[in-house]
Amino acid sequence: MSPSDNLTKTKAKTPEQKRAFVHDVFETISDDYDRMNDIESFRLHRGWKKALVKQVVAALPVDAKSPLVLDVACGTGDISLALGQALPDAQVVGLDFSNNMLAVARRRLTGLPNPSPSIDFIWGDALSLPFADNSVDALTISFGLRNLPDFEAALKEFARVIKPGGSFFCLEASYPSLPVIKHLFRLYFRYLMPLIAALMVGHRQQYQWLNDSTEVFLSKSELSSLMQGCGFHNVKARSFFFGVAALHQAKA
Repeated sequence: MSPSDNLTKTKAKTPEQKRAFVHDVFETISDDYDRMNDIESFRLHRGWKKALVKQVVAALPVDAKSPLVLDVACGTGDISLALGQALPDAQVVGLDFSNNMLAVARRRLTGLPNPSPSIDFIWGDALSLPFADNSVDALTISFGLRNLPDFEAALKEFARVIKPGGSFFCLEASYPSLPVIKHLFRLYFRYLMPLIAALMVGHRQQYQWLNDSTEVFLSKSELSSLMQGCGFHNVKARSFFFGVAALHQAKA
């Protein structure tokens, strides 16, 4: 069975199977990823990501010299590029394990009127980051944590590389808590969104993963508790649009 054969069985996948499956998904949809994000979120994701970047900027000390900001599971690079523009004195590194997604990110970088030499995109594994202990000033992950095979191992790895007092930010999809909104959201995610993907780009199965991965992901309170258990403190969570997305922020 290939990774795309049966998305309805994601709950039963081993970590190795999930990793291979997710890699296949993002290698397949890389060229359509940004357009579909706009279509299926009604462009709301842009505002959520702006809020994330704003929080990163606010969290970094004003006297920090060349801070290192790591954007894990950077995908096509929208967060990395926004961070580079907002923090011209920072070194911004976008890391992803999909070469096709990284190729799009690098094209976006070189297509800027004045590409920043302080932004770099590298291949890497989120569970084994190529960075020394206590070397990163701020780490972000946007709609990527739920795709990783082991949430706890990932958070511990993030805590390892972030400097004491450094900041961690996780923007992620979630299910609303209000019953009526939750029901409508599930209908949209489970049925309508994959149909839109099928009509627009022909990738119904790959976009079914968004629903499947969100359904089995942690609630906001569960993620906050797990972050605390992995060494983070001062954990805060902010919900967007009735709770369909949430931004968690914490200190290492």
